[in-house]
Amino acid sequence: MEKNSETIPDIIVKRLPVYFKHLKKLKKSTKEYISSYELAELTGFSSSLIRKDLSYFGNFGRKSYGYDIYCLFQELNIIMGFNYTKKLIIVGAGHLGQALIYNKGYQERGYELKAVFDKNPKLIGLYINEFEILNIEQMLKFVKKEEIDIAALTVPQGAAQKITNLLIEAGIKGIWDFTEVPLKVPEDVLLEEQHINEGLCKLSCKINQNIEE
Repeated sequence: MEKNSETIPDIIVKRLPVYFKHLKKLKKSTKEYISSYELAELTGFSSSLIRKDLSYFGNFGRKSYGYDIYCLFQELNIIMGFNYTKKLIIVGAGHLGQALIYNKGYQERGYELKAVFDKNPKLIGLYINEFEILNIEQMLKFVKKEEIDIAALTVPQGAAQKITNLLIEAGIKGIWDFTEVPLKVPEDVLLEEQHINEGLCKLSCKINQNIEE
C-alpha cells in the first residue's frame, strides 16, 4: 500500500486507534473481510468518513469484499508505528506513575519501558513491577546514553517545566504529559497532553444533562 508522504492530519490520527481496536477484536474471529458499512456500525463513524480516512493511505479494499481484516490491521500497525520499538521512561513514581508501570497496553504499541525516575528518597531504590525507581539526578545521563524516545511525565505541577527542560536538553523526542500544565517545548519535540480532570468535567456535564432530561 502506498502511503501519503504528507503529515497525517490530526483528525485522522485521532480515529486510527478506534479502527485499530475493533480490527484487533475482529482479527481473532473467523471473519476475513469487513465493509466500510460494518466498520461504521462498530465505530460510530459514517461509512463515507471511514473510506475517506483509509483512502488517505492508498487503495487497499477489494470491491464486493471490503477490507481484508488481517491486512488492514497490519497496515494500521505500520502507519501508527507500532511495528518498531520506542524507548520510554516514566518520570514520577507516585500513584499515577506506578499505574503506568503496571500498564501493559503500551507494549503492544511498540513502547519499551526502560526506566522509572523520582526524587523522593522514600521511593528511590524500591522495585515496582520489576523496575527499580532511580534517582532523578541520573535521568539526564540515562536519556542521552540510552537514546530514549519518549518520557511520560507524572510529576507535581510545580516541577513540570523544569523536568521538561531537562528532558529537552537530553534530546528527548516526545513527552507524554499527565501534569495538566501548559508546557513549553520546541517545535521538534512532540507533546501529547492527557487532561484527566477535563475528562471528568465532560463526564459530569453529560451525567448532569441526563439527569435534567
